[in-house]
Amino acid sequence: MEYWSWWLGALALGLFAVVFSLLTGKPLGVSGSWLSIARRKDDALLKASADVLDSDQDMIKDELMSMTMAEFGKDVLDVNPQRREGEANAEVTEKFEMKQDYTHWTVHVLFLVTMFFGSYIASITTTDFSLSFELSTIHSEIFENNGEAWLALLFGGMMVGFGTQMAGGCTSGHGLSGCAQLIPASLLSTVIFFGCATLLTIFMNFMS
Repeated sequence: MEYWSWWLGALALGLFAVVFSLLTGKPLGVSGSWLSIARRKDDALLKASADVLDSDQDMIKDELMSMTMAEFGKDVLDVNPQRREGEANAEVTEKFEMKQDYTHWTVHVLFLVTMFFGSYIASITTTDFSLSFELSTIHSEIFENNGEAWLALLFGGMMVGFGTQMAGGCTSGHGLSGCAQLIPASLLSTVIFFGCATLLTIFMNFMS
């Protein structure tokens, strides 16, 4: 089996992360793409709500001002007697003028599909491709039968999904995109999950 040179793979991953961020305005992340697909209906509702709020800013300003005066009275605007009500209105609603950017879920589907086909193309161009469901030697030695091994893999996959959401990203989101931006949370997360993977590998080799 032949593999790409490490530097070629690093350049390809780095370039792809930059292009993905430029095209979508979001950091590259596999678990994040899965989440965007899973909650596509919720994102559609949020986008529709944002569009409604963005369509009539004057109404929003008037409503916010009315609720503010109803709750605290007109005296709340008299900090500066020279200030006009319209200026106060604009100040209150300043933070609401920013609308969240939503990337359509089909973009994430395209990303995941092309990742699969990219792996397939790399496989058939470097070695003989074959589809196999056989487990590794280590899995076969640790578990007595394939049923237990598949259940362990299923549970492990569920824990990976839970962990990536709790940590706010996966290996690609934190390790590739986050570390490149020197985000402290990404640096710490990368150290933790690579350290845990190393310890688990040592443990599995010890058990075998």
